[in-house]
Amino acid sequence: MKHLVCLAPITALSLIACGAPERAGPEVDAPPEEGVFATIAPFGSYGHVHDADNIEAMRPRVMGTHGVISSGHYLATQAGYEVLRAGGNAFDAGVAAGMALKVLKMDYAGWTGVAPLLVYSAAEDRVLARVGAGTSPALATLDYFLEHGKSPINNALIPADVDVWLAALDRFGTLSFSEAAASALRIAEEGYHLYKMQKRMIEDHQNGILAFPYNRDFWFPNGVGNQQLGDLMVNADLGRLIRYLIDAEEQALAAGGSRSDGIRAARDAFYKGEPARAVDRFFREQEGIVRYQDLAEYESRWEEPLVTGFHGYDVHAGAGWSQGPRIILMLNMLENFDLRALGYNTPEYIHLVSQVINLAIADAHRYVADPDFAPPPENLYGKAYARERIGLIDDTRAFPDMPPWGDPERMAAVADDAPTSFTAPMTTRAPGDADADRALSSDTSSLNVMDREGNVFSLTESDGHTSTPMIPGWGFGLGGRMGQFNLDPGLANVMAPGKRPRNTNSPLLVMKDGQPFMGLSTPGGDQQLQSLLQVFLNVVVWGMSPEQALDQPRFGSYNFPGTGSEVNDNPAAINLEDRIPAATAQALRAMGHDVRSWGLWNWRACAPTVTWRDPATGLMVAAGDVRRETASLGF
Repeated sequence: MKHLVCLAPITALSLIACGAPERAGPEVDAPPEEGVFATIAPFGSYGHVHDADNIEAMRPRVMGTHGVISSGHYLATQAGYEVLRAGGNAFDAGVAAGMALKVLKMDYAGWTGVAPLLVYSAAEDRVLARVGAGTSPALATLDYFLEHGKSPINNALIPADVDVWLAALDRFGTLSFSEAAASALRIAEEGYHLYKMQKRMIEDHQNGILAFPYNRDFWFPNGVGNQQLGDLMVNADLGRLIRYLIDAEEQALAAGGSRSDGIRAARDAFYKGEPARAVDRFFREQEGIVRYQDLAEYESRWEEPLVTGFHGYDVHAGAGWSQGPRIILMLNMLENFDLRALGYNTPEYIHLVSQVINLAIADAHRYVADPDFAPPPENLYGKAYARERIGLIDDTRAFPDMPPWGDPERMAAVADDAPTSFTAPMTTRAPGDADADRALSSDTSSLNVMDREGNVFSLTESDGHTSTPMIPGWGFGLGGRMGQFNLDPGLANVMAPGKRPRNTNSPLLVMKDGQPFMGLSTPGGDQQLQSLLQVFLNVVVWGMSPEQALDQPRFGSYNFPGTGSEVNDNPAAINLEDRIPAATAQALRAMGHDVRSWGLWNWRACAPTVTWRDPATGLMVAAGDVRRETASLGF
């Protein structure tokens, strides 16, 4: 492969390191006549093109100086907004909205599952991550899965979200659990109206739903196949669970306990009380491997997130229990290129970004996992290593398969043990594990909140309960996130008891000059960080507003094994939304990309929610992607 480093003549993909002058600040200061609009205006776009003064947006610009919120459902956004209006902070609003969102999104992100969280606390002046991926059960050995394979019962992970919500509320919030849970309780008991994406989801997953009688009764209250848009969806059993936790809090407070004691009592009621015992009974009956002790002993933690600098912005992401490391690797590589010189979404731009994505995912595939079990190798997140890796990029030819992983400890662009092909099994696949994580590719939602104090709350919630079982009588389920472990012992993300899978959910939190700038998160499986990368670059490199950054046409690489798999089923594949010109698609094909159409707009291109703060004025903006049913509010 052709190395780009210091070639002559220097091409459009020239490295800053090869002599191109590095910009003094963010790459957004070009004169209007030479700026983004001039680059994008020729697009034959069916949506509005970027223009700072364009008033024909896809939706209103939601602004505020007190607080802003965006989430994957309008009722969850309303729940958080009401808390903000009542004087609560971003953490109070985020927890209230997060619990409500999971009542509303039982197909995409139900009670319970994973919930990676990033926060900026103005009071503590620090960015923190709450580890939002649960641990595998004690019986989840590699040998067990090699014998039995992955399945909806076997893939059940210990829930993380209840711990995440209550830890955030306890440390940073002001509300009690009962106050924060009020909207979730009301929605569960009084119901909400079946909406478009949920109707489609339960129809697509009907066979999985029918495998579990309790799931069937919940999802098809009017009979299988009789659901209609607007049907009232009630989860009285989940209301029972929430009231059970509220009762535990009230008992702790009545005994003289503090707000913190009450919140802890609610948490323990879930992980150590009757709900946990019901989980144990159910999984024993189903010959599964989750036990009461797995829940009773579960405890997450706060930790410093990963962070990297990119042209004056500090981008924070979760560690190897999420896909957060991918964005660190991507940005470390992209910082070496003059992206504006390539032109926005030109063939050269899309080619470069997609190749960087492939290189990052290859390294993550080999090295990234729960750092408690597999600490990342030295130099993996270093910028010097990134400069070694980009030497593999050929500016005229696409990687025909996922590229080989590197060796960061030796500072080598290619590791000696890296396979030459990922399109065939590296090991014999266990029964039932083929593509076991594919159903997880869409079952996620997101939430972002920002308040006047500068607090930021960025959350990705996931694990729906269509094809994964719900617990009879309690209205919640355990997500199938263990499907995102690998079964190849040569990979860091290999299955092990008590380990967190490298799950695909990854919120981001961006700081600028020590001040909060942006929080963003999205559903979308392995596309999540690809879409967030494009939105981030649209804002900080191309100068777009948040909603304009969300609306631009996207691309997404599939040239890698899906998380939890060892086989690349889509070598060289890249999907484009068709608002990217056909000539661009054809030029990418000529480079060796297997270009596939996403149509004009596609929900599989993800649906980020974003909060943004103007560094000069403090004005805040919330925006949600129009590709799915997001909603934003502010005041």
